[in-house]
Amino acid sequence: MNKQAIVLKSDRAGRVQTPVGRLIAVVREYESSGLSGPRFAALTGINYQTFVTWRSKVSVKRSPFTRSLTGSVLC
Repeated sequence: MNKQAIVLKSDRAGRVQTPVGRLIAVVREYESSGLSGPRFAALTGINYQTFVTWRSKVSVKRSPFTRSLTGSVLC
C-alpha cells in the first residue's frame, strides 16, 4: 500500500468523500491482492458495503474494449 498521507474531506453527516482516482486505485489493488473482499476491506479499514459499492462503480466504468485477453484493464 502507498504510504502517502491523504487528507479526505467529509460532509456534514461525517461521511468521507473519497476522490474517484483513489477509489479506482483501491479496487485495482484489491484485484491484484488475491484476498477476499471482506478480508481486503477489513485490512484497509473500509466498510465492506462501501467497498462493494466501489467495486460495482469501477466495473460499470470499464468497457469490454479496454480489457486485454487476460482480463486485465489497459490504461
